[in-house]
Amino acid sequence: MRRSVIILGLFLFLCSQAHAAITVEQATDPEYMINGGFSEATAEDVLIAKNRANGKPVEPLYEKSNNPFVKFLKYVHAYIDPSIESDERYHHDIHLSPSFKDL
Repeated sequence: MRRSVIILGLFLFLCSQAHAAITVEQATDPEYMINGGFSEATAEDVLIAKNRANGKPVEPLYEKSNNPFVKFLKYVHAYIDPSIESDERYHHDIHLSPSFKDL
């Protein structure tokens, strides 16, 4: 009898529900993500993806200000190495038909 009660107790303990401490909305909040160790770019990408899915306007999380010389160097570097991640990687309009900008 004692063995059956222990097995039943363990079974009920293992089958109990897990309750999360935070919601998905809280876990995808940019401030929470940055404090959790994610980069600002990752937090911004998650915010933009969430806004696009919900039909909200897409706006950058952080404004990046550079002087013209730095912008020129980034442009030259992007021209030499097209595989780098630029600010346009996520802040662009998606068009279904191809154009010359896709090259």
